[in-house]
Amino acid sequence: MAVAIQKMKKLLKVFAWLLAAVLVAGLATYLVMHASQEKLQVARLRAKAPGQFVHLPDGYVHYSLKGPGNGQPIVFIHGGGATGMEVWDKTIPALYNGQQRVLAYDLYGRGFSDRPHVHYDADLYERQLVSLLDTLGFRGPVDVVAMSMGAAIAMQFTAHHPERVRKLVLLGPAASGDLRPSSLLSVPLLDRFLMTCYWYPRSIENQRKEFQNMPLFDTYSQRLRYFINIEGYKRITLSTWHDMLNKSQLHFLAEVPPNKVLLVYGDSDPFFPPQKLDDYKKLYPTLVSQKITSAGHMPHYEQPAQVNPLIRDFLGTGK
Repeated sequence: MAVAIQKMKKLLKVFAWLLAAVLVAGLATYLVMHASQEKLQVARLRAKAPGQFVHLPDGYVHYSLKGPGNGQPIVFIHGGGATGMEVWDKTIPALYNGQQRVLAYDLYGRGFSDRPHVHYDADLYERQLVSLLDTLGFRGPVDVVAMSMGAAIAMQFTAHHPERVRKLVLLGPAASGDLRPSSLLSVPLLDRFLMTCYWYPRSIENQRKEFQNMPLFDTYSQRLRYFINIEGYKRITLSTWHDMLNKSQLHFLAEVPPNKVLLVYGDSDPFFPPQKLDDYKKLYPTLVSQKITSAGHMPHYEQPAQVNPLIRDFLGTGK
């Protein structure tokens, strides 16, 4: 018996040493990788950033505003991507004819907007939009063009403020709360380790599945690489998963007045399979929808020649 106990003690000691070695190696790996990530500070980048900035209750917001004050107002809301409003580079120039008042902006945590230490949920983004519109003097109803996570924001905003929205365009909407992050990402410390050592190094390549046009993705990924190097990217992404993308805003669609919504989706969108369209139509029977061929999650970016005329005709902007 004594011999067996001694062997057990030795095994436990070896296990303890192995565990300590693993923890030390893990910590060292984390520290080295963490030091090589998120090396840019957004406040230091603003001097060279295009557009303008305004300070709102939750921090500075980067935006672009063009067109006459009495023009038809159109607001563009991007999705959860780090590049922010740059995803509209193929859309706004094709829709703008000098007569509209066009507003695009970076959501908090994206682009050149601030990265406040808050929960990145739908209420934050609705608050940001309301504050931005009020501050910039948008008093009457606006047209809203929104993609991916931005569509969820737009739907909640429209349901809460129907008098402020004339028409709503949803591009590849991500509003049904389908994302279910791993339970391991709810464990303190372990979540930071996984985001730093596993997720961040793969974060750009993981987005390849959202595109059909690989050369276009390779070009787009260069801008992604720049923006994910801004401080806060991992923290904000994790909060967005836990506080936004795993919660459905789809029910807000039922509160939107009829004949106001156009939905456009790519035929290869991994986040919007064709059957999901039925969920939207059940809640919104007057929905106008259009599938875009050879497009993934950003149909307006991959196939602007197909998408821009649809938006233009629906909003009645002309060109």
